[in-house]
Amino acid sequence: MPAGCRASIGSWKNMNRSLQIRAGLTLAVLLLSIYGLLPTFKALSISGADREAAQDDPERMAEIAAIDAGAIRRGLDLKGGMYLVFEVEQEGMTAAEAEDALLRVKEILYNRVDRYGVSEPEITTFGSSRIVVKLPGVQDPERAKNLLGTTAQLEFRVVRPQEDIAEVLEKLDALFLGDTPDAAAAAEESPVDLTADEPVETETELVESTADSTADLTPDPAADPFADIDDVLNSDQDLAADEAAYLAEHPFSGLLAVQPGLLSSTPLLVPEINVNRVQELLDDPRTSLRLRGLELQMAKDPINLGNGQLVRALFLVDAKPILTGDQLTDARSVTDPERPGGWQVSFSLNNRGGRTFAKFTGENVGRFLAISLDGRIPSAPVIQGRIPGGQGVIQGQFTNTEASDLALLLRAGALPTDIYIAEERTVGPSLGRDSIRMGVSAALYGSLMVIVFILIYYRLSGLVTVVALVSNIVILMAILAQFDLVLTLPGIAGIILTVGMAVDANVLINERIREELRKEKTIRASVQSGYANATRTIVDANVTTLIAGGILLWFGTGPIKGFAVTLSIGILTSMFTALVMTRVIMEFVTRGQGRQKMSI
Repeated sequence: MPAGCRASIGSWKNMNRSLQIRAGLTLAVLLLSIYGLLPTFKALSISGADREAAQDDPERMAEIAAIDAGAIRRGLDLKGGMYLVFEVEQEGMTAAEAEDALLRVKEILYNRVDRYGVSEPEITTFGSSRIVVKLPGVQDPERAKNLLGTTAQLEFRVVRPQEDIAEVLEKLDALFLGDTPDAAAAAEESPVDLTADEPVETETELVESTADSTADLTPDPAADPFADIDDVLNSDQDLAADEAAYLAEHPFSGLLAVQPGLLSSTPLLVPEINVNRVQELLDDPRTSLRLRGLELQMAKDPINLGNGQLVRALFLVDAKPILTGDQLTDARSVTDPERPGGWQVSFSLNNRGGRTFAKFTGENVGRFLAISLDGRIPSAPVIQGRIPGGQGVIQGQFTNTEASDLALLLRAGALPTDIYIAEERTVGPSLGRDSIRMGVSAALYGSLMVIVFILIYYRLSGLVTVVALVSNIVILMAILAQFDLVLTLPGIAGIILTVGMAVDANVLINERIREELRKEKTIRASVQSGYANATRTIVDANVTTLIAGGILLWFGTGPIKGFAVTLSIGILTSMFTALVMTRVIMEFVTRGQGRQKMSI
């Protein structure tokens, strides 16, 4: 065995038990910290071009996601992302109900964000009616807003027989024409009760009866501009005199088109240009009073008739749903076998919902069942038979992303009340990169100046201090990575302050050692006395600062909290490196030295 190795082994055996424990602890902490930072180093080595190329490679994308999951999480100001403030609608609620609604909305938003895959969200309440949502790293702001702001109220409603449509249209025309100034009184005097079950007819009979029942609406094609669907969709020209007159007499049905045979479930269509106006009339409080037990809802997606002609189906459904999304247990996006390249959402109901669904479908074979989502109907399939087991699908013109988002919303649950965006800010990734570059540059330049000063002033003993400073930052960053904490721009400021505090502790130790050396003590005795005298001062100063950091962490939010996190961790790591790591090194290199000179 080489002489150097024998000397090292001998030195280790001669070390006292306490020093061995401290040395082993120091080495283990340092190695674990380096290991904990490996995912961060790997994540930093992946270029932007590699990440863009991985978008088309699911396996590589999953590999990068796994690496990022173990890396240090960056806050909104470093990574880029969205800052949203939602206002929760609380009108008509008591104080207790408003508080409950606020907390329930917060919980549901958190579930949605968690399922969306944002790794570092921050969702907090602000005041009595607002919720602040921070989504670092979000690449698609519109998608995120839709996911969070959608109510996601799922309902299953029965589509009414088509012979009911004509009377409903007449009542709404009369309502908005002004024939019933007091809508509520008129509704009491002559309510429309069309909720009685009707005998099931075949598709051909439904189309024929609809044509007969709506004949009074279009007695003459010349007088009715909506008799021909092409006339309805001719939105590039102003309405002719006869069209204007017809619309004046039929303020609701004049906005629609009647096209029997296009869809089996309804003959009513709304030209895309009239969608907003029709929705305004449907949202009018008087409409629900006139249509007791009934409701008109538009399709979620438009139908393309070619030549740029878009229409939406309008369904007459029961106001009371037979099932709601509260009885859903699961929802997943799956491929649509009837539409190559298309997607649909498969759902499962709980036992109670499954029994209700099976009973209803068994008793209503041949009728249409509308699947309503937030007042819009993505599909209204015909019931072809009893559906046991509580399983079903929601079909529509869904892409993979849209089907996945809908399934996510259904699994997370519906919001108990409406919310809207009161404030919105988006931080671009380039701004985040600039912040990181400037923050890291400031930290590097500051650390470099400190290191140069330490080496000049304390010479070789200053080298031990430099090792402690570098180790301190490595351990601090590893804790951030392993405990899933977020690094923010104020957090970088906290790291820089930590470097200064760590230097302060080492300065105290070195000055105490100098004082002991002036008393003509041996080097080993001076080192032991220097650490013993400096320890209490260092602990007192750091504990005082740690208390302040804890208060900031407890009461602070946003940037203040980010600063407090790194400051508090930095205080603990600097105490460890100053009082344990540097002492191990100093005692190891000064073992056996008597009154020799020490480079300090």
